[in-house]
Amino acid sequence: MPNGLMEMAAFAQLPSRPGIEANTGRPAEGGFYVDLRNGYDGATQQVSDWLMDAGWLIADFSPHNARFDERGMSLHVTRREGGATPYVSAEFQRLGFYGYGRYEVVMRAAKSPGIVSSFFTHTDAALGDPHSEVDFEFVGGEPEQVHTNYFSNGISDALDIPLGFDASLAPHVYAFEWLPTSIAWYVDGVEVRRVEASAAVVPIPTASSRVIANIWAANKHAVEWVGEADTKGASALYVCMSHVPAGLAGRHCSDTFAAPPAK
Repeated sequence: MPNGLMEMAAFAQLPSRPGIEANTGRPAEGGFYVDLRNGYDGATQQVSDWLMDAGWLIADFSPHNARFDERGMSLHVTRREGGATPYVSAEFQRLGFYGYGRYEVVMRAAKSPGIVSSFFTHTDAALGDPHSEVDFEFVGGEPEQVHTNYFSNGISDALDIPLGFDASLAPHVYAFEWLPTSIAWYVDGVEVRRVEASAAVVPIPTASSRVIANIWAANKHAVEWVGEADTKGASALYVCMSHVPAGLAGRHCSDTFAAPPAK
């Protein structure tokens, strides 16, 4: 069944009342459940084909580096000679804008110094909003920890969390609950970080956002954070993504995915 039809079925029984919308002036979309093993759905998804110059990072995203098969979606970084950057990266976006609620991904991170693989919400001035994000980011040279972060109006509050396992060896469930009063991050169902609005050093983001997964190789100032890339290639695997708006019920990736046993 195409992803779009699967999502309609998964949320067909939702209550009629609206969820808690982010305060942006742009209405938040409903929930979604995407099994990436079913392939690419161009009606609801996009693979990026553009050069991003963020100052601290330049990344060249190519749709050729996003691949779909029976395992799910793999995003690849590949080395090249010549061109705008020494590496070609990949990025996946869930079309639309989404607000408060629970976000989940089942993914295996890339393992290689200088390579970052991620799952996050994002909006910025190019989309008509101040820069806001809620992030899971995996630094390839340190696969036994995850970089949790959020941005509000361009200001961030990051914290690295030890995982107790190597995130590059097998898929795990990573989730965050973004609410007006808090953000909480979860790994395989266990809360690993919580920020309460009443005590936050950076305000909780309010703008409805895109849902994005990407992989990229460090250059410019990003090297100071993640190290220098020196590889022919690396990849991250994404099996499932889901979002259930705050105040509603719906299908989560974790409903059917069992995390690998602890070692």
